[in-house]
Amino acid sequence: MSVIDVVPLHETTRTRYLNYALSVITSRALPDVRDGLKPVQRRILYAMYTNLRLTPDARYKKSASVVGEVMGKYHPHGDTAIYDAMVRMAQDFSLRYPLVEGHGNFGSIDGDSPAAMRYTEVRLQPLALELLQEIRQRTVAFRANYDGSLFEPVVLPARFPNLLANGASGIAVGMATNIPPHNLRELIDALIALSKHPTLSTARLMEYIKGPDFPTGGRILNTPEELQAIYESGEGSLSLRGEYRVEKLGGGKTGIIIYSIPYGLSKASLIEKIAEHIQAGKIPQLVDIRDESTDEMRIVLELRRGAHPEAAMAYLFKHTPLQTRFHVNLTCLVPTEHPEIGAPRKVSLKEALQYFLDFRYEVVVQRLRHELEQLLKRIHILKGFAIIFQALDEAIKIIRGSKNRADAAQRLMHRFRLDEVQTDAILETKLYRLSRLEIDDILQELEKKEARAAEIQALLDDEQGLWKLIRKELREIKKTYADPRRTLIAGPDTRHTYDEEHYIPDEDVYVIVTRDGWIKRQRSYTDISAIRVREGDEVGWVIAGSTRASVAFFTNFGKVYTLRIEQLPSTSGYGDPVQKYFDFADRERVVGVAVFDRRIHPEPLPEPETEPALFETNGKDTTKSAPSWPYVVAISRKGLCLRLPGELFLEPSTKLGRTFARPPKDDEILGVDLARGNEHVCLASEQGRVLIFPVQEIPLFKGAGKGVIGIRLDKDDQLLGFVLSSSAREGLEIETNRGRREIVRTTKFPVSRRGNRGKRILQRGTLKAIKPTPVEIHLP
Repeated sequence: MSVIDVVPLHETTRTRYLNYALSVITSRALPDVRDGLKPVQRRILYAMYTNLRLTPDARYKKSASVVGEVMGKYHPHGDTAIYDAMVRMAQDFSLRYPLVEGHGNFGSIDGDSPAAMRYTEVRLQPLALELLQEIRQRTVAFRANYDGSLFEPVVLPARFPNLLANGASGIAVGMATNIPPHNLRELIDALIALSKHPTLSTARLMEYIKGPDFPTGGRILNTPEELQAIYESGEGSLSLRGEYRVEKLGGGKTGIIIYSIPYGLSKASLIEKIAEHIQAGKIPQLVDIRDESTDEMRIVLELRRGAHPEAAMAYLFKHTPLQTRFHVNLTCLVPTEHPEIGAPRKVSLKEALQYFLDFRYEVVVQRLRHELEQLLKRIHILKGFAIIFQALDEAIKIIRGSKNRADAAQRLMHRFRLDEVQTDAILETKLYRLSRLEIDDILQELEKKEARAAEIQALLDDEQGLWKLIRKELREIKKTYADPRRTLIAGPDTRHTYDEEHYIPDEDVYVIVTRDGWIKRQRSYTDISAIRVREGDEVGWVIAGSTRASVAFFTNFGKVYTLRIEQLPSTSGYGDPVQKYFDFADRERVVGVAVFDRRIHPEPLPEPETEPALFETNGKDTTKSAPSWPYVVAISRKGLCLRLPGELFLEPSTKLGRTFARPPKDDEILGVDLARGNEHVCLASEQGRVLIFPVQEIPLFKGAGKGVIGIRLDKDDQLLGFVLSSSAREGLEIETNRGRREIVRTTKFPVSRRGNRGKRILQRGTLKAIKPTPVEIHLP
């Protein structure tokens, strides 16, 4: 009968999740600070070196064979994970110093996938031996593999700081790491300096290590102070961009040559994104892009004649991955009291270097002790030979007179005071070695090995001597493998300032807006009646302007929405509803349109000296300033009016727009128009009241407000319409309910003051609005 244990779900879930998290952190995702490797990488290199003997001078072996060896003996996870890790160690655009030499298709910087493991072959790079070659000298601890049948190293006895040289990235549970690669020459120079002066600060170490050095080159834009802060804290953000030069292409053409790109970026993906911007006309300085890369990167951007390359590159740095950010996170596993377990920790640059030096010291000591142990064993045997050779005839006589091997061994041990190890070595000696020449060689070997043993013992007793040896070996690594820096530490670049105006084509068009709020732009039109609109709709505004100018849409809810004319759809069709670009509320509609192009707006008149200065809606006065754009005049149905500077609405808004008026709940904005300052406001209400007053009688607001009274209306009355009249002939056309038409203008009605009840022109009946004519403004 089975026994069922009842346990609280939350406790067992927490325990198992913590076990899983610990496993991912320590056994999969994070590299060790000492050899800079994750477990899967370490197992791949160890199996290639120890089991398969795939040294740099060996023949290539199928990748599938390596993956099978690693998966079967050390890493019981998916073959894809193992192969992907091995592929990355073979890619010179992924690792600054590749550890695996690949034969076949191992992917490309264009984002191409590697060939299947059955097609590719591998062996170790020479630099990988510097991580492995001391493994057989008992320099590091070993542990049992996953099934206990074999042993694997806890860490490799690395002779160079692989963690910082090649970097690492990984995501664990609750933590992650993203360590950039560095230049090996700079790292070794810093290690040598730190070994001599352990109190060196990060700032002093940065005299040797200038910053990260990515395999794909690029340019780092951070200041030295920012880099120092990153290296001290172990985290921060690097600003990284590609590099370019300007060349003559022949045929009078000029091109921009991109010869390095940010780390981790697919070249093909970058070219595709740049091509999309060029095809969309967003970079007028460029006409074409092509990839001429061979072993060296060469992306050619063809410049339009007379265009400035800095303007084109500023756009690319702003809107494409040609400039990106690399988020540094120096989290890794550091050694603990238990040799098989590492603890996750975020380290600084100095700590990472110091951990490696401490580890290197331990490895060198263990290597020397192992060598001394082997020397002492050999010396012990050689001393036995030396004793025998002094009485060789007697020893041979004893052996010949013995009954068997055991008897001979006992007699030799008794006669010459030898131990079993020495005696076994003597009895195993071949007869040819009894010659005088061989005896001299053995005595010379004994002398050399005793001298070497004494040298090692003296070295083990001399800490400074050990550090000199470590520095010597580091210099040998530097001499053999160091190469020039690829990434330029350039600091902030002020040459490429992004200005949106440079990337909008300067083209004269007409902004067309219908009464129902459909918007578009056209280069020309023959007649308003020929403009295509949806059934039941009609054209409300046709205003000329440059694509670089902005257009503002004013609504009945007191909101204004602004965008560049260039963003409007260029079509002879219906266009797009304005709601596609902005978030309109229910029943919100366009009641006014303004195009801010200098050519269609004369300079506004200054405010009279007797008028009050600009004021906030809270009543606080501010200093008067000279207007540079026409005033925006808004009138509500209840007769409220306000006047605002046009400058408030020039810049593009968000989808939510801006508030320019705050009409009461039972009111809404009737219309919006632009005024220079010399116009008259002509109003008419449904109950037959009309009023004309100068537009400058409306106070100039600095921000959104409720407005002031333009005309006093009865509670059941509301405005029918208004116009801004700048000449005696212009006015508001109205019609009575009996069909009589009238024009409210200064030649028929006296100019009055703002805020009165106006003049009643009907004793009975009401007024109705005349269908407004479209607003049509052309370029001068």
